[in-house]
Amino acid sequence: MPKTVKVGEVTELEPGEGKTVEVEGVSLALFNVDGTYFAIANTCTHVGGSLGEGALIGKEVTCPLHGAQFDATSGKVLGGPARSDVKSFPVSLKGDDVMVEVD
Repeated sequence: MPKTVKVGEVTELEPGEGKTVEVEGVSLALFNVDGTYFAIANTCTHVGGSLGEGALIGKEVTCPLHGAQFDATSGKVLGGPARSDVKSFPVSLKGDDVMVEVD
């Protein structure tokens, strides 16, 4: 059954920034893309780099290990060496709280 959990507040992440958060034992990368929040699995599908620590340009996040690129809004792989998408998670705002829905 899905569960919605607070992962931060809107003041903690400026547009164009990302960070890593732990939710219910799952490591997520949380991003602020032009004022809208998105969450994807934190682990790059190439060799496990932290996407939350990657550079975010527009909606594209680059893994800091080997440069694989993902769409921060959907988890779709955009450029190798990764070949597989990462899971995305629904994000909502409750007042100033950023909420993520996890399984």
